[in-house]
Amino acid sequence: MITIIHIKEFYNSLPELENKELSKIHNEIFDTNENLNDKFLSKNKIIILVAYKERTIVGYKIGYEIDCSTFYSWLGGVEKNNRNHGIAQILMDKQISILKSKGYEKIQTKTFNKWKSMLILNIKNDFQIKNCYPDKNDLAIILEKDIK
Repeated sequence: MITIIHIKEFYNSLPELENKELSKIHNEIFDTNENLNDKFLSKNKIIILVAYKERTIVGYKIGYEIDCSTFYSWLGGVEKNNRNHGIAQILMDKQISILKSKGYEKIQTKTFNKWKSMLILNIKNDFQIKNCYPDKNDLAIILEKDIK
């Protein structure tokens, strides 16, 4: 059975219902207690992609502009019961498509060694490892992709 995923785009902040649902998923994935809209206040030109299966939010990808040519893919994840169904790839493809249409030339991201599936997804999509550094009890990995 094929699951239909649709993506909604939001800019700079989330409506209240989406913020509540997405913050819950974000907090479960990252073991934190954050309100996503509060995190957006210090960022510039935020693009929020929300993946829905029927009417249920199952994943997200959030990023912001670093400068007029570079976009930073900042936060994202897929709800644990919906992983391994290609949702992260759908979100990444949509993000890159939007960024190309807006004239960005590069996309950067950071992941950690413990998030193996995210690292593999980035590498499969031609992101290049640009830097690594110790961060808390893990290794931070900086990746970048040309999208012009």
